[in-house]
Amino acid sequence: MKTDVSISYSGLRAVHSAVAKTVLPLAIRSSIRPLWANNRISVPTLRRITNALLSNGWVPRDAVISEESLKGMRTEVIRPAAGAGDNVVFYVHGGGYVVCSPRTHRPLTSRLALALNATVYVPHYRLAPEFPFPHGLNDVLAAYEALLASGVDASRITLMGDSAGGGMALSLAISIRDKKLAMPGRMILISPWTDLTLSGESLSSKASADHMLTLSWIHAKTPLYRGKTDASHPLLSPLFADLSGLPPTLVQTGSEEILLSDSERLAERAVEIGWDLQLTVWQGMWHDFQLLGDLLPEADDAITAMARFVALRDR
Repeated sequence: MKTDVSISYSGLRAVHSAVAKTVLPLAIRSSIRPLWANNRISVPTLRRITNALLSNGWVPRDAVISEESLKGMRTEVIRPAAGAGDNVVFYVHGGGYVVCSPRTHRPLTSRLALALNATVYVPHYRLAPEFPFPHGLNDVLAAYEALLASGVDASRITLMGDSAGGGMALSLAISIRDKKLAMPGRMILISPWTDLTLSGESLSSKASADHMLTLSWIHAKTPLYRGKTDASHPLLSPLFADLSGLPPTLVQTGSEEILLSDSERLAERAVEIGWDLQLTVWQGMWHDFQLLGDLLPEADDAITAMARFVALRDR
C-alpha cells in the first residue's frame, strides 16, 4: 500500500494553504455538515438546499459545459474551450446516493477537463430513496455502454467517482468486467464509499475530525440506497467483491475523513490480489477536499496528481 503525504509549500502559497485550511473547514462545518446531519429534513428539501449551496461554485471560463444523451440518459459534458484531446473521463458524482448532481460537482469536473485535456461525461443517474440499488448502478452502466457504442476507445477512458460515486464507479468497473465489456484504461476513486455494512474503524475514530460527513448522515442514508438488499452485496459494498481484472487505479483520501478505512482496506485487498492500485492519503484533509480547486492548494495538487497518474498510464 503506497501512502504519499510528502507535500511542501513555500512563501505565499504556504500562507494561502494555512488560511484556506482554517476558513474552509469553518464554512463547511457551518453549512453542509449540519444540513446533512439533520435527519429530520425530508429528502426533497435536503436536495433543494444542497443544490442551492453547491451549485454556484466557480467554474473556470476555459471549461465549456453542454448536455448530451447517453442511451436516453441526460449527461453533462464538459470540454476545454480550446478543444479536448483523446482522453475521456466518465465521472460518477457523489452525494450519499440521495443528493447532488452533475451541476454540484462542476468545480471539480471542469478542472478535470482542463487538467486532463479531456471530455468529461457526468450522467444524471437516478437517486434513492425513490430509486434504491441497483437503479443508479444500472443507469451508469447503460450510459457507459452507450459511450462505447458511440465509438469512444475504452482504453482512453478514465472511470472516476467521489464518495458514494466512488463506490458506484468501483461497482461499475466490476459490472463492466462481468458483462465482458471493454474495460476503461484506468480508474480514479476519490474518498470512495466501498463498505455499506459500515464496519470501518474510521467511522468512529474520525467522526469528529471530518469537516463534511457525520456518522448520523451515513447511518441515515445507507438504508435509503440499500433498500431490501443485504449490505454485504458485492455491488453494494464492492470492498467485498471479486476485484480481479480491474484497471490500474488511483485512490485519493484525506487523513481526517470518516471513510478513510474504506480506502485503506481497499488498498489492502489490492495488495492481496496483485491489483495495480495506488493509495494517496493527504495529511490534514477531509472528505472530498478535491472539490475546492483554486481555493485550497491541496485540492489543486490532488487534481495535478490525477492528471499525472493518467499521463503515466497512457505511455
